[in-house]
Amino acid sequence: MKKKIFALVMAVMMLAMMLTGCIQNDIGVKMNKDGTGSISATIGIEKDFYQNLKQMGSDPFEGKTTTEYTYEDATYVAYTEVKEYSSYEEMEKALLEMTYDTELIEDAQQAQDFEMNGENEDFDGNGEDVIVIPDTEPEAPTKDNHIFSSVNIEKNGGIFYSSYTFNAVMNPQSNDGLDYDMNDAFKVTLTVEMPEEITQSKGGKVEGNKITFDIADVTESQEFAATCESNNTGVVIGIVIGLVVIVAGIFCFIKFKK
Repeated sequence: MKKKIFALVMAVMMLAMMLTGCIQNDIGVKMNKDGTGSISATIGIEKDFYQNLKQMGSDPFEGKTTTEYTYEDATYVAYTEVKEYSSYEEMEKALLEMTYDTELIEDAQQAQDFEMNGENEDFDGNGEDVIVIPDTEPEAPTKDNHIFSSVNIEKNGGIFYSSYTFNAVMNPQSNDGLDYDMNDAFKVTLTVEMPEEITQSKGGKVEGNKITFDIADVTESQEFAATCESNNTGVVIGIVIGLVVIVAGIFCFIKFKK
């Protein structure tokens, strides 16, 4: 019986930890000059909570290579997946399909509901109590948990000049019908690496050609933007060399004719 009580206390503690910010998501976007790029998605779980999950027999990162990092004075165990894309349009689509990973929280809440609402049987003092899960569950309301509501990644310019723009609008999350606060459960950062040094931005912290957006409130619709400009020096040099060769050729031809 003591083991059963200890397991229940651990489950309650784990749920409380999870609802106070143990999931951290970092989205990394890299834009290349040729219109290709890559997106990295990192999900971090607060280390103490992750260890408790493993002790309870559930490892979300089983079979995957993990790393550790520190965010807001907390240590996280994380898994990162990187995917390459052949166009900015593909990157836009991939970002629009990203969602908040609420599965851990929903599973924990469901387990707690079963514990609270299930019918307990076999209370004969032998410590082998049985939790009977109800056959039917109320249907959960549809919730749009996509991270972004719009994303625009583009390259503009001509032969001598190019500009690159990243613009994204967050999809505000609602706390309606939830037993937890989305801002407590999820910490999100967005990092964008552009082809050249960033010249204009909206929000975020700029360091050279990189900008980091720390999304403090996921329940608000926020716009993040960055722009960089590039002179196509190689094209200019190539054109100049070509003109010199043509002029030299014409000069040599005229001289030879004489």
